[in-house]
Amino acid sequence: MTSQVLKAAVGLATFSYLDAKYGIASDVRAGRATSAADLGLKIAEWRGKASLYESFQSTVKTNPKGDFLVYEGKTWSFEQADADVRRIAHFLLNQGIKPGDRIAVFLHNSATYPLLWLACMSINIAPAFINNGLTGKGLLHCIAVSEAPLVIFEPELEAPLQEVSKELLEHSKVRRYLCFDDGLRHENEKVNLPPQIENTVYYGPNEHAAQSVKEIDPVYRKDVTLATSCALIYTSGTTGLPKAALCSHGRIGTATTVWTRLGGFTNKDRIYTAMPIYHSSAAFLCLGVAFRSGACVIIGRKFSASKFFEQVRAADATVVQYIGEIARYLLAVPPHPDDKNHRVRLAYGNGMRPDVWNKFRDRFAIPHIFEFYASSEGNGALLNYNTGEFGSGAVGRFGSLARTVRPDFRIFRVDPITEDVVRGANGLCEECDFDEPGEFMCRINESRASSQFQGYAGNPDATKKKILRDVKAKGDAWFRTGDLMRMDVNGFYWFGDRMGDTFRWRSENVSTAEVASVLGEKIAEANVYGVLVPNHDGRAGCAAIPRNAAATLDLVGLATHARKSLPKYSVPLFLRIVPEMESTGTAKQLKVALRNQGIEHAQCGPDPLYWLPPSSKAYLPFEPKDLEALKAGKVKL
Repeated sequence: MTSQVLKAAVGLATFSYLDAKYGIASDVRAGRATSAADLGLKIAEWRGKASLYESFQSTVKTNPKGDFLVYEGKTWSFEQADADVRRIAHFLLNQGIKPGDRIAVFLHNSATYPLLWLACMSINIAPAFINNGLTGKGLLHCIAVSEAPLVIFEPELEAPLQEVSKELLEHSKVRRYLCFDDGLRHENEKVNLPPQIENTVYYGPNEHAAQSVKEIDPVYRKDVTLATSCALIYTSGTTGLPKAALCSHGRIGTATTVWTRLGGFTNKDRIYTAMPIYHSSAAFLCLGVAFRSGACVIIGRKFSASKFFEQVRAADATVVQYIGEIARYLLAVPPHPDDKNHRVRLAYGNGMRPDVWNKFRDRFAIPHIFEFYASSEGNGALLNYNTGEFGSGAVGRFGSLARTVRPDFRIFRVDPITEDVVRGANGLCEECDFDEPGEFMCRINESRASSQFQGYAGNPDATKKKILRDVKAKGDAWFRTGDLMRMDVNGFYWFGDRMGDTFRWRSENVSTAEVASVLGEKIAEANVYGVLVPNHDGRAGCAAIPRNAAATLDLVGLATHARKSLPKYSVPLFLRIVPEMESTGTAKQLKVALRNQGIEHAQCGPDPLYWLPPSSKAYLPFEPKDLEALKAGKVKL
């Protein structure tokens, strides 16, 4: 018996070692979840129930009394939410909205968001989720490209919409506006009622209560397939202005199913999120997971580092969502005796920096961190369900088994200067070795709902640019993420940087072309790129300006213009005066060297540097002592 026990112990230890080294168990779990999702969705489509709305309806039937939403102290059960969804759907139908239409949604975080989204899906309408921080040209563009005849907004956001309302009537398909008022009032948010925008219908608590709660006829969803769009999510790219990514019921349905299984979500979970719902992270991987699992979502109006865990405890949350910056902000809050006083079992999100990962877990005693890598329009994702030091900081993992069975995710060599893919003598792309950085790509497989790429609404050129052909075999097609990554020998993926003309700051994608265009209204030429800033996540905007253009530069006027014309996250925080602008033979500005040199004075040589501190009205000289203050954490941008 002792010998048998010893053999069993040795066998278990051997398997544990091999599992840790090759990721066997995690590969099997992910494979089962993905296969189950693919099969389940195909069956649902065959039954005429491909809509993500159907998963919500299924949960309403199995868990009607369970908590679904908590917002501003009010709780909705699944059946109460279902009744509100029906009311909104009937109202939209009475406004002449019909299946196949799109609407633009311009809201802050609130319970209205998921209820409105579900109402749209119940009658096969695709809502375009508009960033509530946009103003001016950006807001105008995003609404116009959605091709929506109706814009739904909340009273607190009337002012920026009113500024572009007339242009929308002239240069888009918009014909009416709907002011959706939930009756709640929020601190420091201005509300003027009745709404002043012409052609606006008001929908308040009384109007809402007057609507029918009759079941929505399934006939409205008869044309929904796995390829039908359930929402439009905006992403920045090299074209300058945000692009509207078409997100299908199939791809998002796969994501919510896989995420629910791998994260172990059940109707006992309570998920707290203060992430903007116009982003895919909160919309799909929080609300969508709740539709399917029966979990409750507690919606925070806005993120507050000082009140975050206080709100988590008050909500009795078991799961919290994050973005990388949030972890750092929370660690910056002075330690509190209640830091570990909560029921949170899991923190999940994207962008958790390796240098704060374990500090965050240890300080707040959160046993599991579920990091993911994905994009709104992308056809693939990486996952890292992490429980300890091994693999902490990685954005995902594919063990040997997964890389063999699902060879759809690869890293390919790119030229470090031009950032073009490197092809071999056979004309195919060259894969990177272990720990060699390259562009991460995902194969487009039309037979799998999760592997399809729907592209961008009204932008075929941008869609075409994201597809690369003849990658691993003649005639194949791959989605270009535009992100540099490396994979180590254990199968962990490590994020490097964004390629080309975008970078991330404050969890938003910033288009260098858009910023350069705005600065071009004040100066002759600017080369915009992202730079690393000590003690900050992502990259802050920096504009290189040639010396001749800088000679007459108005540092106050430029700061004022940038802040007025760009979203806060897009305003360049640094300037660098260069002797002349360097470009390729095809007039493409060279950014790589500038980006690598960043804001280190020793790297920038004699080039003058300027910066825009939070309280300053003008760009000021950026001196070595200012850089030291950033490194010491004395200044936050």
